[in-house]
Amino acid sequence: MKEKVQDILLILLGGSIMGFALDFFLVPSQVTAGGVSGVSTVLYYLFNLPIGLMVLVLNIPIFILGFITFNSRFLITSLIGTVALSVSAQFFELEIFRSFQPISNDMLLCSVFGGSIYGVGLGIAMRSGGTTGGTDILSLVLKKWFPSMSVGQFIIAIDGIVILAAGLAFQRLDTILYSIVMLFVCSYVLDTMLEGVNFAKIVYVISDHNKEIAEMIASELNRGSTALSGFSMYSGKNRDVLMCVMRKYQLPPLKKMVMNIDEGAFVIVTDAKEVIGQGFRIRNKLI
Repeated sequence: MKEKVQDILLILLGGSIMGFALDFFLVPSQVTAGGVSGVSTVLYYLFNLPIGLMVLVLNIPIFILGFITFNSRFLITSLIGTVALSVSAQFFELEIFRSFQPISNDMLLCSVFGGSIYGVGLGIAMRSGGTTGGTDILSLVLKKWFPSMSVGQFIIAIDGIVILAAGLAFQRLDTILYSIVMLFVCSYVLDTMLEGVNFAKIVYVISDHNKEIAEMIASELNRGSTALSGFSMYSGKNRDVLMCVMRKYQLPPLKKMVMNIDEGAFVIVTDAKEVIGQGFRIRNKLI
C-alpha cells in the first residue's frame, strides 16, 4: 500500500513538472512537445483555448479507446498523470506567473531546457508505472489494430504530424526545427532516467590465475566477482571467465592488478547503465 501511494505521488509530481515545462518554456516560445500537448499548444494560439483544459479534453477519447482495448492498471495510473499535467498546466497559466513566461526569449534555450524538464517529469511518471496519456496510449491502441508496426513507429508518426501541423499553423519553419530539437533532448533525458547513466563498468577477465585475481579484487577493491563457465574455441579447452562490476574510478587499479598477476590476461570492459544491488543502489531508494 505504501509503495502504491508513493507511486501515485511521484506520478503527480512528474505530471506537474511537465506542466511547468509547457507553460514556462515550450508554449510561450511556440515550441511543440508533440502529441496531445502539442495539439493543445496549437489550439491555444489559434483559438485561445486553455492548454490545461485541452490536454484533459483531448485525452478523454484516447482513454476511452484505451480502456476498451486494455482495461489495465497502466491506464489508471496514466489517467492520474494526465490529470496532474492538465491541472498544473492550467495552474501555471494564472496571471501571477505570466510575467515569468517565457523564462528566456531564446528559442534554442527554451527547446533544450524545456525538453530536459519535460523529459524529467515524464521519466518520473514512467518510473512509477504511469505516463501522461496521449501519444503513448494511442500508439498502444494502434499497435493492437496494426500489429505489423511498432509502438515507436506510431509515436514518431503522431509526433511528426503534430509538429508539422504546428509549423503550418504558426507559419514558422523554425517552430518545426526547434520542436525536433526539443523532442531529441526530451528523449535523451527520458532514456537516461529510465535506463540510468553509465556510472559503472562490467569487467570480464580471462586468465589462468582467476582465483588469485578474484582474491585481489575482494581484498584491494572490496568488490565481489563471479566465475562464468566458458569454452575457448581457439584452444578447445574449458576456460572460466571472471566477471566483476565496479565503479569507474576502480577500473585503473584493477587493470594494474590484473597485469601484475598475469601479463597475458585478456580483459574486456563494457558499460553498465544501471546496477541495482549491494554496493550500488537498492531498489527502494530508486525514484
